[in-house]
Amino acid sequence: MLKPILIDLLRHGEVEGRQHVARGSTDNSLSAWGWQQLMQVKATIGTVDVIATSPLKRCRLFAESCPEPVQVFDDMRELDFGDWENKSSDEVNNQTLLQQFFDNPSDFQAPNGEAFEDFTQRVIQAWECWLQEDVGEHRLLIAHGCVIRVILVHLLGMPSAHIWRLTLDYAAWSRVSCMQGEQPRVLCINQNTGQA
Repeated sequence: MLKPILIDLLRHGEVEGRQHVARGSTDNSLSAWGWQQLMQVKATIGTVDVIATSPLKRCRLFAESCPEPVQVFDDMRELDFGDWENKSSDEVNNQTLLQQFFDNPSDFQAPNGEAFEDFTQRVIQAWECWLQEDVGEHRLLIAHGCVIRVILVHLLGMPSAHIWRLTLDYAAWSRVSCMQGEQPRVLCINQNTGQA
């Protein structure tokens, strides 16, 4: 009998630098508190067979500190916000385009940034390829807010326009069960063991 693959999706913890800004391709490290947040969540999750991670430091460095085997997936990096990198919503000079991003991100591309549809395709393709790999029955993915939202929206069959209905705090984790030949099951979303 086939066993399900249990996958925990973990957003990175708090990062160094300004908070509440678009931090897509910017490669900040975790703050001391962000590191502690992830340690708390990892203790709750326990041992896994393998960890997959974004290549960005706020995900990868913690993944590499864990005793389990680590796979780095370049396509699990965060959306590149282009000219909006390191800017808050109030600092974006095109509020119409910003509202479009919140209303329907599938039609969105920040100036000199990555098209959201291209971002979605690379994340889902990496996710599907990872599911096909024989790397264990309990896996952990450490990634970013938009990456995890895209995966959850995909698994739940939600329109991409509803992606912002999913709140993902720093160090929030969600759990998914996948079994060959069956619909995936989202067991929990946005658990916050690593919060203050």
